[in-house]
Amino acid sequence: MKKINFLAASVALVLSGCNSSSTPSPEVGDPTITSTFIDSPVEGMVYTTSSGEEGVTDSAGEYTAKASDTITFYLGGKEGLKVGAASNRDVLTPFEAAGKYNRAVNLAVILQSLNNEFGSGSSETLFVPEKLRDIQDPQVAEALANLSLDSDYETVKAFLTSDAIGVSADNVVEVDEALEHMDGAFGDMARGGNNANPFTQSGKFVRSIDVTQYELSNDPITFVHADKMLDNDLFEKTRGMKLMNFETTSTGAIMLAGSNDTTFTAGAAEDYLTCIADYEGEFTHGNPNLCDGNPITPGTYSLANYQNFDYNILNPYKASTEDEELVWDEAQEMNIVPFVAKTVTELNHYTANVLWDDGEEENGSYVEAWQLNTTSGSYDPVTGVYTEIVEKTELNGEDCDQASNSCTDGRKTQRVAFYYEVGSEDAERYVDFKGTWHENQICTDGQPATMQYVFDDKGLTTTGTECINGTPTDIGSEFNTYADLANIDYWWFNQAGRESKATLTELNTVVRFCDEDNYQPGNSCDDDQFFVKFEYQPAGADWDEGLLIRTKMDTSGNQASSSIMQKVQ
Repeated sequence: MKKINFLAASVALVLSGCNSSSTPSPEVGDPTITSTFIDSPVEGMVYTTSSGEEGVTDSAGEYTAKASDTITFYLGGKEGLKVGAASNRDVLTPFEAAGKYNRAVNLAVILQSLNNEFGSGSSETLFVPEKLRDIQDPQVAEALANLSLDSDYETVKAFLTSDAIGVSADNVVEVDEALEHMDGAFGDMARGGNNANPFTQSGKFVRSIDVTQYELSNDPITFVHADKMLDNDLFEKTRGMKLMNFETTSTGAIMLAGSNDTTFTAGAAEDYLTCIADYEGEFTHGNPNLCDGNPITPGTYSLANYQNFDYNILNPYKASTEDEELVWDEAQEMNIVPFVAKTVTELNHYTANVLWDDGEEENGSYVEAWQLNTTSGSYDPVTGVYTEIVEKTELNGEDCDQASNSCTDGRKTQRVAFYYEVGSEDAERYVDFKGTWHENQICTDGQPATMQYVFDDKGLTTTGTECINGTPTDIGSEFNTYADLANIDYWWFNQAGRESKATLTELNTVVRFCDEDNYQPGNSCDDDQFFVKFEYQPAGADWDEGLLIRTKMDTSGNQASSSIMQKVQ
């Protein structure tokens, strides 16, 4: 199989379906339309819209909103837990709303389990009970205050079976059940309308970025993409992630020089940092890795002491040096969906646990490489972004498609990729933070608290209330410059010419930082090291109406805190 090392993923494009409808273009007026939130249709999900409306999905899972609205969904009502936000379209699923694999699957587990306990017994419509449509019950409020969709399955199960929520253990669905239920509910559904695929129109520049977030094994690994504990010069040399640039033509696309989708393995990343920092040498990736032709003595640039974290740093030596033509047939072979799909409907797809062989010829012999993939692809007509969310399980063994196979699960990873149009190969699109953002919290006394963040030309002013000792407490007013923010975990701020802006790549990374006052990068940090995972799914025409999810973890991978910010004006 001829391949470029690029976003290889199993995708089964499902072209048949029912109840297809075309979402009106927000550019032609801004009509109110009826849309659907489904796992199966979900009844009782509280939502708000960016135009100021609010409501609850009906028994058909339907809600009404402006065509250009961003829809935010909640458990516990609009003062409760935000579980997702997405630009409006004909159908939204947990993947479009939650934006990441783990969050989407946990949301599906919750909705299906609630229906098993409180619904009619049918899975054709999922039912959210009244107790989760507001936070009037202090026990429910406390349970929601301690829930994060980034949690593992056992934590979600504990939330569901708590006295406050009241789902019996027998009614909690397993992850594979949730995946298969979604496959049955919308895997064959035609979504998005039959307009032509915008990514295949000639003369466009298309960018793709790709973020591998986790490796799941006996000791799950969270990948670190930026390290603010490195000195500033070294940090600047290591920032950057997988990025591919394409220019579309009448017969295919040109993969432009400079494209790079290769990262170092954890050990190679540590050797690379040691070489360029301690020896200021030229790194050679191999077995063994070399610096100026000499073996590398392990240095201080290692995350080996943190068994739940590894570096995922771009390999600068693998950037393409010349343009490479890619005809549509090759895109088909490589499963690059934005360059394969003919219509918007084909850009919206979901398949669970698809088995395929990614093998290829090596030294004259074919080597099998079996995988199990769960893939969600979706196109947002408001942002113009195609998002692909994948969990990939590499299988150990041969003939894994045979009933008598003895294949076993191997390495498992989760990744998200975004494709979007840019004005030129050197242009970029950003999320501009200027404006007012809110972070809603649920205090354990059942009362809501709201932190307000106002970004302007100079920096950030924070006001509002925060949950302190279980109750909303006024925090006064605090100002931080963009330089202040960039010195901690908000590492994207204060870049020349875009001090208040971030790329999608930067908003979907894990960063290590030292949470000490006046910390200087490159110095030691004894007890205040943390890892922060940022997740962001763009919404709205300017990409700035999505949920920015920040999860702070200690060096053992335990969650220290979690917050969700959203721009409100």
